[in-house]
Amino acid sequence: MYGNRSITKKLLVGVTVVVLPGFAFAAPVVYTDEALFLAELATIGGSTIHESFEDGLVWANSRNSIVSPGSAPDVISQGILWTSNYLLNNIATGTVGGSAPDGSYAIYSLPHGMTTDSGLYCDSAEDPDIPSECFQNDGLKVESATGATLYAFGGRIDTANNGKVTFLLDGVDINGNNTDNIDNWQREGDWADSWAFVGVIDTTGFLTAELRELRGKDFQQVLMFNDDFTIQTEGVLLLPGDFDDDGDVDGSDFLRWQHGESPTPLSSGDLADWQTYYGATTPPLPASFAVPEPSGMALLVGLAMFGARIRSRSRFFRIFNRFVSPFDWLGESL
Repeated sequence: MYGNRSITKKLLVGVTVVVLPGFAFAAPVVYTDEALFLAELATIGGSTIHESFEDGLVWANSRNSIVSPGSAPDVISQGILWTSNYLLNNIATGTVGGSAPDGSYAIYSLPHGMTTDSGLYCDSAEDPDIPSECFQNDGLKVESATGATLYAFGGRIDTANNGKVTFLLDGVDINGNNTDNIDNWQREGDWADSWAFVGVIDTTGFLTAELRELRGKDFQQVLMFNDDFTIQTEGVLLLPGDFDDDGDVDGSDFLRWQHGESPTPLSSGDLADWQTYYGATTPPLPASFAVPEPSGMALLVGLAMFGARIRSRSRFFRIFNRFVSPFDWLGESL
């Protein structure tokens, strides 16, 4: 559904929308102003996650330094799964010279990018015929560990070498349809260096987001380090280890694990989730997702049935269906 994405770049400009009869859906918007990005999040509701990789327990296996090398294929923190954008790479968190903007640690792919060392001639970066093997595409990928929909993803980036980045939402480059260099979509993106902020908001929702560096080429890598992320997800974030879905991880969840009632019954992975997140709670449901008064229920049910026909991924109906009980009466799922 993302093949024909349009994009809006936002500093002090409005949001571009596509209008359907009675409804409006925003296109993805890229922000390079963090204050504006956060202000917009405050208007759309949902659960906001801040990640700066400082939790020594959660990120322990990923800690990396010259004297103590380490990395992990993936890490789940605050219900978000973090990986490299390449399946064969790991992720690492390190002090990167002690210059991380929020705390001590930043995150990066290890190794950086594809590291193919192909030996190809890769200097003509704007040549539309340049082989794809030339591009290193250093980056990270995130998704909800529970399959929840995401609506925003942004953070601070340091490349120390005039890096250029883009976002891929559900695998599709949101910059790919711009017209300044249409024959070479890998070059579309936003400049990011010296811990500059770059973020994206898409109120229709997405399941995966990749942050990808664009300028690095074979033998000429542009290494990307990242910190101070903000992620917006739908109303209630289900925590790993919360096997009874009541918003916290406590003794009752351990009893469920003992009785074989966790996602993978009696598995060590589920037990590890419970141990890691014991005592954690989900944020309260924001006011924008409050259950409607009964007087307005019939109207909203009718709107939801109509909305499901025109766009099943609409953010409103996805979250409304999750929290409003009359859909159980209808026996339907949007």
